[in-house]
Amino acid sequence: MDTRSLAKIDLNLLLVLQVLLEERSVSRAAERLFVTQSAMSKALGRLRELFDDPLFTRSGGQMVPTPRTEQIATELGRVLRGV
Repeated sequence: MDTRSLAKIDLNLLLVLQVLLEERSVSRAAERLFVTQSAMSKALGRLRELFDDPLFTRSGGQMVPTPRTEQIATELGRVLRGV
């Protein structure tokens, strides 16, 4: 593993992604993490760049995970519990 590449990643973004997956709403996720909606939107933008995927699409009033996000979600909970 290239630890230099890993060191460039803000690992807090993984928690952001987990909460977005649970809430399916930027506003509710921001509320849960005690940050502004703007900060949560920026974090989502950073996640999209990191994974080179939109991660969520809008459908009605909620965010729907992309197939890539679903793939990440299968391991994300286990990884966060392990930390």
